[in-house]
Parts: sequence; C-alpha cells; structure tokens
Amino acid sequence: MQRIIENAPTIEELIAAVLNDISQKGFSSVMPFSVGCIEVRMSQFADANGVELASNELYMSAKQLQHSMRASKNAKGLVVDASELIAFPKRRFSMDLYYDGECFIYTNGLSKFIVHPNYKMKISRELVAKVNFITATKVKDPAEFTLPKYRKI
Repeated sequence: MQRIIENAPTIEELIAAVLNDISQKGFSSVMPFSVGCIEVRMSQFADANGVELASNELYMSAKQLQHSMRASKNAKGLVVDASELIAFPKRRFSMDLYYDGECFIYTNGLSKFIVHPNYKMKISRELVAKVNFITATKVKDPAEFTLPKYRKI
C-alpha cells in the first residue's frame, strides 16, 4: 500500500525537477520513481503474448530522461519537448500503443515514448527489474508504425 505524503511533489513536478537538474547541472540525483500503474491493455497483451512485465507500475529515471535529451539527439532535431515528457504519464492513456518484439512504444503521431517491459536498474543500491521508460524521440515518419515489426495493441 502506497503512503500519501503531505506536500509531496506531483509526478509532473518531479519530472520537471529532474529535467531542470539536467539542464542546470547536466545530471540529476533523483532516484527512479513510479509514474503510475501499467495500463490494462499492456498487461493483457503481455499475458496473451508471453511478454514478462517486471512490475505493475511504470517507472521513470533521471538517467533515462537525460538519455531523451542528449546532445546527439538534439543535433538531429529529435528531442521531445520537456512539456511532452512532463505530460507523458497522464497522456499515455490516450496514445496509440505498439509492441516491437522487445519494447512497448507509445505514440501520438508526433513523438514516441519507448517503455521496456523488464528493465534492470538500481534503486536504493539494489538491482531490480521494472517496467521502465527508456527514451523519447520525435517521429520522423508516421508511416514507421506500419512496418511489420510493430504490433498495435
């Protein structure tokens, strides 16, 4: 059972704080955090197709948010706006969801958000597996999702 902490930041505030740390210092020391439960459609697809989901919550981490904003991606014009990253935890429910054989991909047609179903990461010095946000990228060609490797959920 999750405790509700008075005056705790919202998920959006937490993501914004991490992005601010990255922009100010180049890194953030915020520990990986849950942004909410995984969706029923993801869970049902995973059960029906033998995909192991490491947790029933979706996690984000400073490391992965930093990966989304890296310079090489920025140079190619592929960095997703901070406002989209901040809104992702709530907006994902209205996005299209695909599976590419390895990861789940949320897309709104303009950006895509990659989620690994069984990602190993350290939380409080312990190596754990979680359903984890990996990166976000602008979509260059919306026809990408018609490729055979993508299965719409």
